[in-house]
Amino acid sequence: RRGRRPPPPPPPRQAEPADGGAERTGSSSASDGRASGGGNGNGSRAAPAGPPPGVPQLSEQTLEPILAGGSYVLLFVTNTGVAERSTVHSLAAHFDAELRGGERRGWSVALLDYSAESTRPGKPPLLAALLPRVRHSVACVLRKGCKLATFGGTAAPRPIDDWLASLRMGEVSWAELDLAAGSGEASRA
Repeated sequence: RRGRRPPPPPPPRQAEPADGGAERTGSSSASDGRASGGGNGNGSRAAPAGPPPGVPQLSEQTLEPILAGGSYVLLFVTNTGVAERSTVHSLAAHFDAELRGGERRGWSVALLDYSAESTRPGKPPLLAALLPRVRHSVACVLRKGCKLATFGGTAAPRPIDDWLASLRMGEVSWAELDLAAGSGEASRA
């Protein structure tokens, strides 16, 4: 049609930084906890790629030493889609430092990579029973290798600390893991 002006050209694009934009702040689709693939899956926040120093990763090879480390193992579960890996690692580091302070004797902290362990064939009975129970939790406590309490709240230090206080007061119920079947079924204790 005559008399109409063409739309103005788009503004010139700014050059991307050499790091691919990793230093940008703000939100990105990789920071919403649904990222998959490479990197640390946390968008613009810098965090260690691996677990925090001093916090062991629970696996078939580390199962016995971790269980020997204390009667109660506070497990932080990654790769379940509940919370970002960096958040879970931060929580594990926080509670590991808190427990090392001596307030809770007989406790240890470990990480469990749900995705890696659930796809591994030939799991020991404890891992086979544990994995289905922790699928929707960011944290849980394994008691003497046979009972489990799972946390279902917000992935933050205060709610987990409150939950642990309730656990110590006997206000949280434990589920008995069925280690004979290794099927993940549990009965209430």
